[in-house]
Amino acid sequence: MATHPAPDKAARQRLIVRSIWFTVPGTLAVIGIAYRLVPPLGDPDEPIARLALATRWLVVAMIPYAAVCLAILGIRFVEGSHDPTQGGESDRLKIHCRVMQNTLEQLVWFAVCLFALAPMLAPAEARLIPIVCVFFLFARFVYWWGYLRLGTLGRAPGVQLTFTLNIFLLLLALALLARTL
Repeated sequence: MATHPAPDKAARQRLIVRSIWFTVPGTLAVIGIAYRLVPPLGDPDEPIARLALATRWLVVAMIPYAAVCLAILGIRFVEGSHDPTQGGESDRLKIHCRVMQNTLEQLVWFAVCLFALAPMLAPAEARLIPIVCVFFLFARFVYWWGYLRLGTLGRAPGVQLTFTLNIFLLLLALALLARTL
């Protein structure tokens, strides 16, 4: 794990901002392009069918969380740091634990938005569900990889990808909700 190359606040902020120009529009572009390319999923007619679809696809979004939990399990066993209340965890294990916590937080946000959104989508729009679940998986692995590779500042692209996705889903769910009122 590398230490971050930016010793002062302004340098760290510049480093973080360097990836925003492609992560934010890139997230929206990838989702838009995938939406255009992925064929409809048999158009689940009933809102409950779209909710069931979202539930099934959330398993894909859960993969990064399960993976980091399994990584922590293995590292704790190998390192002998079986009791987290005693300290003694390696820096690498501490990073995995932070990735696990942040991934759980983002997964809750993602799942709440997806569950709210799914029944409000039109049947032909249901193909958005697997697209965003796969993108969430990708974004969380980018976060985890960046954190391990470059330390705290290496998280920036993964944070930006995940946050852009979650904000998009929240705004879309709120817009569709407003349309039903």
